[in-house]
Amino acid sequence: MPRAVLIYNPAAGSHDVGRLVVQVDRQLSRAGFSVDAQATSGAGNAEHLARSAAQEEVSALFVCGGDGSLRECAAGLLGTPTPLGFIPCGTANVMARVLRLPSNAVAAAAALARGKVTALDVGLCNDRPFLMQASAGLDAEILRRAKPSRKRFLGRGEIALAALSGWYSYQYPEFEVSWAGSRRFATFAAICNIPFYGGGWRMAPGARWDDSRLDLVLFSGSARVATLGFARDLAVTRHTRRSDVKCIQIEEATISATPGLNLQLDGDFMPAQLPARLRLASQQVRFLVPSRST
Repeated sequence: MPRAVLIYNPAAGSHDVGRLVVQVDRQLSRAGFSVDAQATSGAGNAEHLARSAAQEEVSALFVCGGDGSLRECAAGLLGTPTPLGFIPCGTANVMARVLRLPSNAVAAAAALARGKVTALDVGLCNDRPFLMQASAGLDAEILRRAKPSRKRFLGRGEIALAALSGWYSYQYPEFEVSWAGSRRFATFAAICNIPFYGGGWRMAPGARWDDSRLDLVLFSGSARVATLGFARDLAVTRHTRRSDVKCIQIEEATISATPGLNLQLDGDFMPAQLPARLRLASQQVRFLVPSRST
């Protein structure tokens, strides 16, 4: 019987994760897996648990949590043959959309148990892996302000409250982004490995996780009204036409700024270590996806 490790984040989203894990465990067992469920104990622990699972050469690793937990597990499995299955139960679950997974955790487990394996590119911010995007600017400030304790109960509502507070008081400091002999000053930069951002918004419409490239989106607006306009246009994928936005495919970029600029990786706040070098890792992560996915 193939052995699988099921890593779960007890604080993910606003779900009763304990109940979901029991149901997911039962579903994977029905599919023929011997399941070892392991709870994370805090930030960074999922990466450690995933790395240990890969060393034990389990047949598959499943993670029940949000995009942040998935990123940590992917970091632990980077370059290993162990396939990773995402059971979405976080706040945004953006990668569930990318992987074409059912939004229901038990249905996702069923689809992955009979799925196929595909390899995904992984980005690096200095030496920290990311799957979706790394960005600098207002969104990182919003995530810094969002309280994890309230986010568990309010979900996207806590992000919305932090966004309103951040938009009103943020000073929009400029920073330099350089790539392939070019450079530009911006107040927001997103280095994307997938099209989606924050849910269904298409920040980088042409981005793919399997093309060995990253997509850079720069916004140079420095006023609250311009930021609202950018957000409005982003919601309908019209932001790429703006004169204060630049989009380009890159292999590598560097963000340079005065101390105090923060970043976010896959929806998690990260105090920046500047300059920040952003590129693709030389190795990929193997993901389980539903058989119908392409």
